[in-house]
Amino acid sequence: MKKQFMFERECIHREDGTDGDQYNGMFFVQALQRLQTSEAMEMARKVTPFYWVDAPRVLVWLCRKCAADLHISDAPRAVLQSARR
Repeated sequence: MKKQFMFERECIHREDGTDGDQYNGMFFVQALQRLQTSEAMEMARKVTPFYWVDAPRVLVWLCRKCAADLHISDAPRAVLQSARR
């Protein structure tokens, strides 16, 4: 059986100790694609970079504000079950 690795990325607000959740990298990329170019660039700068091809294997931790700005928290499937409390 091949072992699959997950990569973890996070928004810049994690160090502040704010509340947040982990999201599937695909949902993060799709949320970025729905934004205007300038907004998408600004939001992407707030998250540790990763190649979009790796998105299925990336967990992205976002604070509540960043998730709200992306409207990613509107999709319950985007939040990983293990991250919910």
